[in-house]
Amino acid sequence: MYISYAIVSTWFRQNFKLLLALECMSLLAAGTFLYFTPHIYEANFAVRLPKMEISSTSDTSKDESKAQSLKNQWVLLISGLDFLRGIQNPMGHPNALIQTCMGDVSNASRKQLIQTLQMSLMGSGDIIHFSLRLEGRQRVLHCAILFRDLIIQDLDGIYDSRSRKNAPQIKQLEKAVVIGDITLSDSYIYPNPQKTILAALIAGFLLAIFGVSLRNKYRA
Repeated sequence: MYISYAIVSTWFRQNFKLLLALECMSLLAAGTFLYFTPHIYEANFAVRLPKMEISSTSDTSKDESKAQSLKNQWVLLISGLDFLRGIQNPMGHPNALIQTCMGDVSNASRKQLIQTLQMSLMGSGDIIHFSLRLEGRQRVLHCAILFRDLIIQDLDGIYDSRSRKNAPQIKQLEKAVVIGDITLSDSYIYPNPQKTILAALIAGFLLAIFGVSLRNKYRA
């Protein structure tokens, strides 16, 4: 099919009113969707896992201090993957957290909370980045604070359990720490106004093409 500027220009002149009407309808539908759809915000924070410095058996090297520094190493008290598996268990979180974040305590709410939570390992695997997405700016901030404190509480329990053992090869221990403050998205991340309006414009144009083709078909 040959398409020229004249054909396109003629099509727009002949069907301008229909195109304008469908574009307005699509934009109105997009505006309604943006107004009534819950606005989802995102909160982010990161936690460094607890670790310990350990030494292996004694060395017979002449330079004892150098040999010791080479043998001492830092290891995590719990691997990041193991800790993430525990967090992904919906039944492992207290009712107060579920109530605050999801509004009610139920198995469905527990599963939904896990689905809204994104976690990833950073650095050399000793830092976990958490991203929480919920409706409402204050709600997601409050939930992120509670969740962060719960994470630190669990990691401190692991630290206390290890520190009570007093193993001779343990030189020192470091507790879990929060890296920076909780950061919130400047605006809601869903629904996306730009993408929604663009989709509405495209939909209006496609509907106009479809409507014109149907009109021409039945007229013929």
